[in-house]
Amino acid sequence: MLLSSAITVIIITGGLALFSQSGESPGLEEGGQLSICPDKPNCISSEYPGDTEHYISPIPFSPEQYNGAMTAIKVSIQGHGGQIQYLKQDYLASTFSSNLFGFIDDFEARIDHKQNQIHIRSAARVGYSDFGVNQKRAITLKTAIERHLNTKTGTQIDQ
Repeated sequence: MLLSSAITVIIITGGLALFSQSGESPGLEEGGQLSICPDKPNCISSEYPGDTEHYISPIPFSPEQYNGAMTAIKVSIQGHGGQIQYLKQDYLASTFSSNLFGFIDDFEARIDHKQNQIHIRSAARVGYSDFGVNQKRAITLKTAIERHLNTKTGTQIDQ
């Protein structure tokens, strides 16, 4: 009985992992903002401060750092194992894959040059809880982006 339950869990988990691989990043909302997090703990975003359950502060930058902002985002994502899926001037969508079953999580970044901020969003494509993986990833990438913005490396790498 225990073996059959374990096999069932593995099959369901594998199916969800395959399903997550067929999706894509939610992209930008009508007003140009990152998508709102669903009512699940597997998403975090800097775009909506009123949603305290899913909120992380945006990344500030100075006007002088604007030209290096997207480079800092790209370098940080790739340096932490992410794959860039979509890139336009002020928006980037990337994916991260879990080691065990290959679940796909989305990480998006939007440069808001009116407010001199980088907004980020990290979310699982499927499931409910991710055991804090996306929150940890958002914090790690936020720190990496800030570090790249504040060094010559972050502003001098070709875009």
